[in-house]
Amino acid sequence: MSRYLLACDAGGTMTDVIVVDEEGKFVIGKAPTTPQDESIGFLESLDEALEYWDLAQNQKEVCGSAETAIYTGTSMLNTLINLSGLKTGLIVTRGFEDIIIQGRGSQTFIGYEWSEISHMQYRKHREPLVPRRYTRGVTERIDMFGQPVIPMYEDDVRTGVRELLDDGVESLAIVFLYSFTNPMHEARAAEIAREVMKEVGREVPLVLSSEVAPISREVSRTNATVIQAYAAEPSRKQLFNIEEKLVDAGYEHSLKTVLCYGGVTNIRYPRLFETVMSGPVGGIMGGKHLANTIGGLENLVCADMGGTSFDAGCITQGLLPIDREPPFQKMYVNVPMLDIRSIGAGTGTYIRLDPETNRLKLGPDSAGGTPGPVFQEQGNEIPTIGDCDLLLGIINEDYYLGGRVPVNKQKAHDIFKEKIADPLGLDVPTAAEQCVDLVNVMMREHLIRSLMLGYDIRDYTLLGYGGAGPMHLVGYAGEYPWKGIATVPHAAAFSAWGGACMDYGHRRHKSVAGLIPPGADTDTKMYAAQAVSGAWEELENQLIDELVGEGFTKDQISLRQIAYMKYYGHLDDLEVASPVVRLNTEADVDKLVESFVDIFTTTYTLAGKPPVPTYQIGEVSVIAEVATVKPTVNKVDLEGKEPPKAARKGTRPVFYEGTWHEGQLFELDELRAGNEITGLAVVEAPSTTLYVPAGWHARLDEHEIIWLNKGESS
Repeated sequence: MSRYLLACDAGGTMTDVIVVDEEGKFVIGKAPTTPQDESIGFLESLDEALEYWDLAQNQKEVCGSAETAIYTGTSMLNTLINLSGLKTGLIVTRGFEDIIIQGRGSQTFIGYEWSEISHMQYRKHREPLVPRRYTRGVTERIDMFGQPVIPMYEDDVRTGVRELLDDGVESLAIVFLYSFTNPMHEARAAEIAREVMKEVGREVPLVLSSEVAPISREVSRTNATVIQAYAAEPSRKQLFNIEEKLVDAGYEHSLKTVLCYGGVTNIRYPRLFETVMSGPVGGIMGGKHLANTIGGLENLVCADMGGTSFDAGCITQGLLPIDREPPFQKMYVNVPMLDIRSIGAGTGTYIRLDPETNRLKLGPDSAGGTPGPVFQEQGNEIPTIGDCDLLLGIINEDYYLGGRVPVNKQKAHDIFKEKIADPLGLDVPTAAEQCVDLVNVMMREHLIRSLMLGYDIRDYTLLGYGGAGPMHLVGYAGEYPWKGIATVPHAAAFSAWGGACMDYGHRRHKSVAGLIPPGADTDTKMYAAQAVSGAWEELENQLIDELVGEGFTKDQISLRQIAYMKYYGHLDDLEVASPVVRLNTEADVDKLVESFVDIFTTTYTLAGKPPVPTYQIGEVSVIAEVATVKPTVNKVDLEGKEPPKAARKGTRPVFYEGTWHEGQLFELDELRAGNEITGLAVVEAPSTTLYVPAGWHARLDEHEIIWLNKGESS
């Protein structure tokens, strides 16, 4: 009996499922996302994928033979956006009761342009996850060296917890100022809280910042702790529901999900807040797996355009971009995440006219999968970018999602004409092309002005994917001199495919204080070394206990030690993979310093290096991984440049640069490695559409990667 791997990416608009067999072959299914019950979209997408292998009637057999099922969704993100989490109470160090409401000033302009940042009226704090009335202060203080200088007033804890429980809180978070150096006060407060819960006869989830994020920067630590208390359990219910449906279908294992920093874990993972932005992670990890497999793509920009958002991340010299204090939902959080920059730009993006200026305004909101674009006739009466793609002749009205979803092109035309084209004084195709050009400019500027600021894009290959990625790829990539522009046939489910490309793994971070001044003697170096090695050992023990508890053996687990170092006085540190497991000797410390210097000199100009350097280690991390079986990237024999007859589907009028042209039509699944296509052409598949404008050329290489370049040949 064949064995399978199932991986799912539930985005804001569409849910993609990829089924991989034991030979590394895979099929993709796609269905609208169903936020009210994500299992519906998941199972519909799974059924659609199995139809390609004529296994739709054998779902129980496939699920029963699945070794692993991986799910990434939007349930936790939706909980935070909709403010539908648990009523959470917060216990903090006295004097810091306003920590959530006050936050940090820069949180008020996360994601804003410079023109907006400079105007105070644009700056607004987000609605707090914990209102001030559900916060209680406790007298206590531990200093920066981990020494208790004010004992904890236990009666403050008892009174605060009892009052919060009486107010009906459904979860509790405890955040003390310097608990990351010594968690003794938080641990004792937790004991007292559990005693009070027992006394009142009501138990609620209890989260400690020293367990969630033992790192300096108290606002970010508090945000991370509150997210775990507020949103983890509601999100876990969605995951348990999906697992239950899979078990009913014959699946015999636990459901897995994806961590923000790239890695797979069990849905029972206690620090579930680390999955809060798991969806876009799959695409970056898929890009890294692809680059590692075929070689030559050490510098890779991964860009995902779906129906709701445009998400992009940058891999430099093969290193994943980790942000340890990322901006998220107008908060900074101490949750290590892949550095993925997102804007509201997708085929579901709403198109409106500004009533004051009569100018086009795109988004940032979206029609999502339900109701979707106007042409789906599910209740949306606001034009979207997807409607424009249809009106321009790029989307095939008879082949949308393989023809499974009916399309009313006339309704899209009439609504767009009434609300956009006529008020602008333009004909419908001209106005639609302007809307598409505008969204392409938004994505192009997002890449260049945000993600790639300070990098030379001539050194980077741009990989475009997502359900709408191949359709708009040339539009947002073509104006700049990328080293290469590429997409893949399975672009629509590339993030789901990437979910299947990750190792099972966790990581932990901890703040430390390590300083190595100029001319440091052995004792000074070893004092810093003890802090670093001690933290590594503590984190390793936690990670090993977790993974052993999830069914792995110690010999399956590999560990990597990380130090975050900078020159004293610099603002930003660098991630340094330690060349040694422990800093046991002065020579070990010197090796770590040498590694940092090598990374610094290849990352920054030498002018940034101090003439008399002091080295500072402010944080350490350990990554624990268990290798998994991954989809294969096959290499096939090249065939002729001319696409086979079966791939040709005739022609269709396509509006381009102000006039109608006859565009060649091709079926993506019928193309073969070595085939080349010269635009103007539309390459169709059930899950996506590749648009090749006039003057552009597409080539399918031996790894079945599609390369796009300007001109008639590669």
